[in-house]
Amino acid sequence: MRESVSIPPVASLVADSIDAGVLRYRRQEMLPRLLPVDPADIADDSEECTRKLCLRLLSALRRERGRGRAGHWSYDLNRHIGLLQAYRAERRTLRRRAGTSGDDQGAS
Repeated sequence: MRESVSIPPVASLVADSIDAGVLRYRRQEMLPRLLPVDPADIADDSEECTRKLCLRLLSALRRERGRGRAGHWSYDLNRHIGLLQAYRAERRTLRRRAGTSGDDQGAS
């Protein structure tokens, strides 16, 4: 007799993978691969710099999403995921500083 194997939906697996990347995010290693940033900005851990980086990441994420929706040849799913992970990790840093919690699922 065959046992029924439950396979999680693909969306759940993707979300878990993205969340894991957020937890492993290291600004010094990952951000230069995603955005042209000055080394001083990478080293600057201030709230103001983190906010600016969040805005730059959000802008890059919107551009990448637009390329994907348009079916453009230069769309890169791995870059899209990397940008999303970096954005969520930086937002998480800001929330921690502010002393709030919550899940930032606004960007995709």
